[in-house]
Amino acid sequence: MLHLFPLWLAVRGRYSFTNLSRWGEYGEDTYRQNFARPFGWLEFNAELALQQLGQHLAIAFAPCFVPKSGKHTAGIGYFYSGCAGRELRGLEFPGVAAVDLTDKAALHLEAVQTIGLKEGESQLAFYARILCERKEALLRLSRYVAANAYFARKPFVDRLLGEGFQLITRLRKDAKLRYLYNGPRLKRRRGRPKTYDGRINPYALREDHFTPCAQAEDGSWVAYQSTVNVQSWKRNAKVVIVHHLDDQGQVKSAKIYACTDTGMDGAELLHAYQCRFQIEFLYRDGKQHAGLAHCQARSPQKLHFHINTALTAVSLAKAAYCLSTPPQEHKAFSMADVKTQYANDLLLDRFIATFGIGAQLSKINGSSPLIVGFVFLADERHRTICSSLSAKITLVYQEN
Repeated sequence: MLHLFPLWLAVRGRYSFTNLSRWGEYGEDTYRQNFARPFGWLEFNAELALQQLGQHLAIAFAPCFVPKSGKHTAGIGYFYSGCAGRELRGLEFPGVAAVDLTDKAALHLEAVQTIGLKEGESQLAFYARILCERKEALLRLSRYVAANAYFARKPFVDRLLGEGFQLITRLRKDAKLRYLYNGPRLKRRRGRPKTYDGRINPYALREDHFTPCAQAEDGSWVAYQSTVNVQSWKRNAKVVIVHHLDDQGQVKSAKIYACTDTGMDGAELLHAYQCRFQIEFLYRDGKQHAGLAHCQARSPQKLHFHINTALTAVSLAKAAYCLSTPPQEHKAFSMADVKTQYANDLLLDRFIATFGIGAQLSKINGSSPLIVGFVFLADERHRTICSSLSAKITLVYQEN
């Protein structure tokens, strides 16, 4: 693994076993055989998240679609693709990530292929089982799970609450919500005491129940919070309704966010759900720069190893080049810059090894200096990448 992660960031082209052997130090069969071996991805990445992220964390959960051709790949089928907006043929990997709510940064934990559903088990129940089977490691990080509106369904909610999690999600705009009755209780009256006080209209909220909790600096939206009853869940929940306003200050649209923890602050709920999207950046960098969709294997073990290696490599690069500095000094993370640095380092090492150049050669340590030409890129963004190569050249060619 110490060899694989730096190699993964240095590879150019497709991430196939043949290309790994071309850039790496081992043969193609060695990579094939080791990809079939198990590795503790969740334990490794959870330890990385505890070391690199802050104390205020949440668990982001989202499936990832990966296109795949062929007929004999394990788990291949038709799954929903968010980019295409429809079902496509390929593979699906529900992923779990740890999100720092203070720094708005996510690190990958584990991705599990959608395969091996039990008899009579729905896909939604399979998603819940993935989280529940890993609850010991996940609860060390946070008990809050942020997921999109697809997971705002009662079976998923009940399963997570039974295992000690709290769900943060978004509800449909036509979700049936009811005000809780807070008025006086009449004595000596037959029947069940009054529990609810009418249905909620998201566009016209009652001021005696909803209070403002957050708003945009430019006044484009205002968020209101309250504890209400979610009829489809058959339980009370903390709800935040965001009103998006037009130029005249009228409500043009409304979005509903909910959390099963009624004691959670509304502004924190809204912020946690917005940070959920950080897991999508992991998928984007994995597909664009880490060969997330390049796996040529067909067995589920090698697919699992490839997907988690790609996403873990992105997390390691982010931890090393972005999260290692204090939060106030963090700069924009560029996976392309990191890959350029590692590719150039590997290429220069290959040159030095091929030509047999060593720092202890008598010609280098002699009195006559060697002149080494090095062209820096004009773009300021690449100077840090070039400086690493310059430092490596300095170690080899020492001027007296």
